[in-house]
Amino acid sequence: MEIKTILCVDDEINVLRALKRLLRKEPIRLLTANSGAEALEIMEHNEVHLVMSDYRMPGMTGTELLSEVSTRFPDTVQVVLSGFADAASIVDAINQGHIFRFLAKPWNDEELKANLKSCLEQHELIVRNRHLTEELAQRNAELKSLSDRQQRLIEERTRSLQMAQEIVQCIPMPIVGVNCDGLIALANVEADRLLNFPVGTEITRVFPIGLAEAVQRTLDDPNNGREVSKAEFDFEPYIAMVVPLRQGLENRGSLVLLESCPCVV
Repeated sequence: MEIKTILCVDDEINVLRALKRLLRKEPIRLLTANSGAEALEIMEHNEVHLVMSDYRMPGMTGTELLSEVSTRFPDTVQVVLSGFADAASIVDAINQGHIFRFLAKPWNDEELKANLKSCLEQHELIVRNRHLTEELAQRNAELKSLSDRQQRLIEERTRSLQMAQEIVQCIPMPIVGVNCDGLIALANVEADRLLNFPVGTEITRVFPIGLAEAVQRTLDDPNNGREVSKAEFDFEPYIAMVVPLRQGLENRGSLVLLESCPCVV
């Protein structure tokens, strides 16, 4: 378990000696300073968990010191140990957030030790909350980075899909996409012009029976490979190539390409 460090600040040497006698058997490291300036110098070279300062000191008052500690060492718990005559000013400093607790002089030994223990527990809470806040901020940053990467990937895929759709639309031959349920999922301009059907129509209502059966075979077993079939639309003969669509082992439907072939009887 980490030994906590308490810095006692008082311009009266007798007060510091009394605190050393009182706390010498406690499981803490005790440092002392006779002024605010000396206290800040000590804190520059030592990790201090709790500062307990007298209020009335020449040069720098206790509240001025603890205000500076709050700014420069925000994890350190700040306590004032002073007479009741200074209570009103100290309460104002507490309300401003510079002081965690006010302990009165003269003190009761057991009450003082209990209060210091409570203040050190407060330091543990401060450090734990800061660590949790930093961890949360780090996780939020990681989530944002992941979200940004996913967004860029979505945008790239969207652009690729849009380009693919534009290419399909520009091809000067009818092209029809059929999903795994045997429904028309895609048709380019030439296919719309030739067949005139809405997306979602069953292939048996769009294609002649021979072509519909060829498409269904590729849907049932895409490992069969491509099929070529003859078809007639508006009394005009076409050669139809049925291409199974796969992503790895997953069947994604079929693509039907129609090529006009006036020489076919």
